[in-house]
Amino acid sequence: MLNRFVIASLIGLMTMMASETAAFASFTDVPRGHWAYDAVSYLESEGLVTGYPDGTFRGDKQLTRYEFAMVVSRLYDQFLEMVDNSGASAPPIDTQAIMTMLMSEFESEFDDLRALIVGNIERIENLETTSGQTTTAVNQLTGRIDAMDSRFKPFGDLRLRFEGKYPDTGLQTQRPRYRLRWGFTSAITPELTFGARFASGEEGGITSTNETIDDAFGFDVFTIDRAYLQYKPASVHGFTLWGGKFSPPWVNTPLVWDSDAMVEGLAQHYKSDNFNFYLGELIPSKEGYYLVAQAGADDLFVDGLRAYVTYHYINDKCWQWIQADMESGKLRNRMRFDVLNDMDDYRAFEVYGSYTGNAGDMPFTIEGNYLKNLEGTAEDAESGWQQAAWAQLSIGNMRNPGDWKLSAEWGKAQANSVLSWLTDADRGSGDHEWWGTNWSYRLMKNTDFSVTYLSIDRISKDSSEDIIQVDISTKF
Repeated sequence: MLNRFVIASLIGLMTMMASETAAFASFTDVPRGHWAYDAVSYLESEGLVTGYPDGTFRGDKQLTRYEFAMVVSRLYDQFLEMVDNSGASAPPIDTQAIMTMLMSEFESEFDDLRALIVGNIERIENLETTSGQTTTAVNQLTGRIDAMDSRFKPFGDLRLRFEGKYPDTGLQTQRPRYRLRWGFTSAITPELTFGARFASGEEGGITSTNETIDDAFGFDVFTIDRAYLQYKPASVHGFTLWGGKFSPPWVNTPLVWDSDAMVEGLAQHYKSDNFNFYLGELIPSKEGYYLVAQAGADDLFVDGLRAYVTYHYINDKCWQWIQADMESGKLRNRMRFDVLNDMDDYRAFEVYGSYTGNAGDMPFTIEGNYLKNLEGTAEDAESGWQQAAWAQLSIGNMRNPGDWKLSAEWGKAQANSVLSWLTDADRGSGDHEWWGTNWSYRLMKNTDFSVTYLSIDRISKDSSEDIIQVDISTKF
């Protein structure tokens, strides 16, 4: 088999006899002065030969019959084009004889090449069809993933805390603690959503509490924190129904409800423009119920002003259960009452208000609420303590890394005014007066650093306690 240089020289010599066109080879391995330079240059300029992707001709490589057949085929096409353009009936006899001989010699290769070209065209068409089907499948899968993302939404948070408690009498404590919570919501239908959350904390508590890091690498308790269904019927605009174990949806403060309290039963919310109405039918005991009814409005009269009134009612059976469990200590970490009246029912009226605005470029919020136990007696100084109040001022915001927020609060809850097992235990709840301050700083997206100081005084006894909390918390 002749190499590519020899074949190029023979064909180039034959074709250049009928042409005066000068050409220059662009192949890096065919330098000017090469014995086959003119022939290779001419064949390249006429499109009869092509090189390799790296810009070389590789003339020393043996030429296969298929490669030679391709060159002959291109040459024959040029001769036919020359005849058509010149108007001659046939090319010169010697050229015609040579071309006829070459075409006859390589007829089988031409047939193979034609079949190969047809096969490649079919493969390309099949590949385009397959590619289209693959694109459609990928788009469908992407749609399903997007739908899954919108239906299943995980969330969680981790808080690391150093906590120091310093009572005026008794044992001082300093301890590292953590709180872990993880949950998700899943849209069953556009109207019905399921939600669940797991959290650190011992069984029997009503909040997801801290775990103290002092258990010699043992297992910590991780329990069900939420498990509920949320229903938003399209036919009733602005209406939402919760059922199961869920976070209180109504407006609340640490004076009356712990921010992390998980209630059980039913709750409804109706919203019309800025007006909101909440109703909760809660079941904290086997033979009792707790009703919460709240009405109020956002942006009342002016932007940023909110006002809500709330009515609390606990029936006789539920109140007896609460009394017994507080006396026995079953309501963990919520045993704050020293004075328990023998009343049949608990009825309380609560008023809440807040205003959010800007002082120059500085956002601020002022809020507060007042609660009175309507069933409270006034037979003596102790049993007559049936009121509670709380107020807080906050400046700054926590939107972007580098943002900060500073707040100061004051609160006072007389004995039997609030249900201490529902309130924020850090603030002492019933029979306590406290003030505190908090500074928070956003370290990075979803991660905050904060320092809290609380000073708590027991109203009925001459005792006090200072609490310092240093937190790093992140949401995920």
